[in-house]
Amino acid sequence: YEEFKAILTFFSGDSTIQAYLTLAFESLGRPQELLYTRIKDYEFYDTYAKIWISEHGKEGTGFLQCIDSYPYIMQWYREHPLRNNPKEYFFLNKSNNGKYGQMKNHNINIRLRHACKSLGINKQVTCYSLKRNGITYRRLRGDSDMQIQHAARWSSTKQLKVYDMSTQQDALQIEL
Repeated sequence: YEEFKAILTFFSGDSTIQAYLTLAFESLGRPQELLYTRIKDYEFYDTYAKIWISEHGKEGTGFLQCIDSYPYIMQWYREHPLRNNPKEYFFLNKSNNGKYGQMKNHNINIRLRHACKSLGINKQVTCYSLKRNGITYRRLRGDSDMQIQHAARWSSTKQLKVYDMSTQQDALQIEL
């Protein structure tokens, strides 16, 4: 977690990357799910947000929870140059010719490699490893299997399917 915080601080001048990193780590979303979200998919509340996944979701449709990453998401949203168009991608790259386009995980991975090298972190950090690390962090802080299962939008194991009657909304309420 300390290395994650160092990487986050490294990108202190880039609210887009900070928003992506914190949301990926917290929500346990897959890179393709997060990067295909559009402005219309973000449902903002006073202290949290729900990010609806309707495209490129391996587990189908549903929402990702945004609580700890909320300040970063809101900062990027306030700066988003195309926020008035609900059909635009939430995470954008600016090209050399000044046009905006969908951010790709390749772009983020390049930036993460540069950050790790600059910070002396000798680990290969990628968009997808943020999800794995987010799961590990949640396990270590004592999150229940139910909280992790629903945050990640996984179908349950047979044992959890039989015994766990909680919902994704229940997991969100526990987090709140």
